[in-house]
Amino acid sequence: MPINLNHEAQVEWDKYLEASSIEEQIVHLERFVGVVVKHKGVENHLRMAKQKLKRLKATQEKMRQAKKGSGERWLVPKGEDAQIAIIGIVNSGKSSVLNVLAGSDSAAKVGAYPFTTVKPEVGSTTARGARLQLVELPAVVEGSVRGEMSGKLVLAGIRNSDCVILAIDLSQNPIEQLELVLKELSIGKIRLNTNRPPVTIEKVGSGNIQIFNSHHYEGKGNDEIIEIMRTKGYMNVIVRFHGSTTIDQFFDALDYTISYLPAIIFGTKGDLQGSKSNYSILANYISENQLPFKLIPVSSTNKEGFDDIEEDIFEKLGKIRIYTRNNVGDIAERPIILDQGSTIENAIEVLSKKMLRFFRFARIWGKSAKFDGEKVGLDRTLQDGDVIQVFA
Repeated sequence: MPINLNHEAQVEWDKYLEASSIEEQIVHLERFVGVVVKHKGVENHLRMAKQKLKRLKATQEKMRQAKKGSGERWLVPKGEDAQIAIIGIVNSGKSSVLNVLAGSDSAAKVGAYPFTTVKPEVGSTTARGARLQLVELPAVVEGSVRGEMSGKLVLAGIRNSDCVILAIDLSQNPIEQLELVLKELSIGKIRLNTNRPPVTIEKVGSGNIQIFNSHHYEGKGNDEIIEIMRTKGYMNVIVRFHGSTTIDQFFDALDYTISYLPAIIFGTKGDLQGSKSNYSILANYISENQLPFKLIPVSSTNKEGFDDIEEDIFEKLGKIRIYTRNNVGDIAERPIILDQGSTIENAIEVLSKKMLRFFRFARIWGKSAKFDGEKVGLDRTLQDGDVIQVFA
């Protein structure tokens, strides 16, 4: 944190750190951005604050959408380092996958008849020291977005997760299953294994609509961009394109209700007749259509194909493990789990937000250190397996 914040900004930043709800955090971050005196010493911190504010508002909107249209509280609160949603059509083997991953025969009901799962079932497993919360959701069906078979609640449960396991029954037509699920998720504004559009939109106090790098936009140019922005209610904003962007991607960039989630396909029931043939059919379909999915064949009955599943999930999550070191040199057994690209500041926020106020420096060991025990500041980017010691 810069040491030369003006008093009003410092007060709002401290209140943000102490806030216990998303709503409070948003209020104080907005006030911070509004009252901070801008100069070179606070540029990085202000940019970081705006990014935090954008993420908090997106999270708030997801929560609002999840509650919209139903008073039923159905979301499973996140209780581990990451939440994994297990989804699929009726009788696709979701419960069996949950039971094998959770290492329990009683984690969820398993039946040979449709709609065995009528509400979320929860289990847990570990991967590289991270604790994963497994949530099996009821079936995705035709018309889920319209509310068929609690479909809206199922979609809300998917949005609430950090990663998706899509169970495809290899004893049945796998392409029909995949197309049905992807169609329903697309209509429900859930994108699997799709990168966010390479566009950033920053609201400013004045200046109308400013556009940078519009040569990346594949539409009809600046006039079209301005027309779209005004139609969506944007007045004073800075639009930056960071890569090739289609018109559809630009519209997606303006919609903060869209969820982008990593996903893996499990080809289930690999021990049943016809499963090998259907696996090849599905693998060829994924390859020919250049769909961004890894397909893993499994058999819950024989417990085959699950050996490296936790590693695959951890890789998909895009997480890193950061270990802490105390004053006598002992390293914690359990790591902090952070997103790739996280900094020392992000790690301290997990440990204690109040510690940021009194932060002096940190020392670091591992891949991101130039040498063991290197003295670093809040903005140092961390890598998987790093060890940090914080001085405050």
